[in-house]
Amino acid sequence: MVEMVEPTFLGITKSEWELVNSFANWIAAIGTVAAVWVSLLLANRIARPKADVSVGHRLVLQPGSKGPAPEFIVFRVVNTGERPIRITQIGWRVGLFKKRYAVQMHDAAQSNKLPVDLEHGQEAQWFVPLDARQEPWLVYFARGMLTPNPRISLLTLRGQVFTSLGTVFEVWPEPTLRKKLRDASRGLTIRVD
Repeated sequence: MVEMVEPTFLGITKSEWELVNSFANWIAAIGTVAAVWVSLLLANRIARPKADVSVGHRLVLQPGSKGPAPEFIVFRVVNTGERPIRITQIGWRVGLFKKRYAVQMHDAAQSNKLPVDLEHGQEAQWFVPLDARQEPWLVYFARGMLTPNPRISLLTLRGQVFTSLGTVFEVWPEPTLRKKLRDASRGLTIRVD
């Protein structure tokens, strides 16, 4: 009787090669799933709207003008994403658990019109004059949004920029604006809801 010898290649038998090749399909499947996952992650990163947002206190200096310079709160947005975004509204949010929201009106003559479309790299600004009311804007805002506890409210205060697709960009106001609001909130009577 003749005994069959199993063929070998590089010292590995045919049955061992078949075992090794059975894992190749599994590795190929895992590689395919990983490639799809990475492509979706990259597509989502590119598709997500991105913007650089700031809210701060500004003085507007004009050549040849005398007297104190006009003061403004300025919302500034720069589209840093690859896709265009449409800004529909600006406002404020304050609070941790019991949040309050406010829509911010602005000086239409000096600001961009809302809604505004921004391509990559374009910016828009909205100016809120501090002296346009009988009561100074800082005191009015502190009374309406920061009472009854101005310290905690200032810690949770965020400027908001809303887009037409539902994305809301939030930013902490710049330190000079927070200081002005802190000073304006001193001595206010506590608001009762």
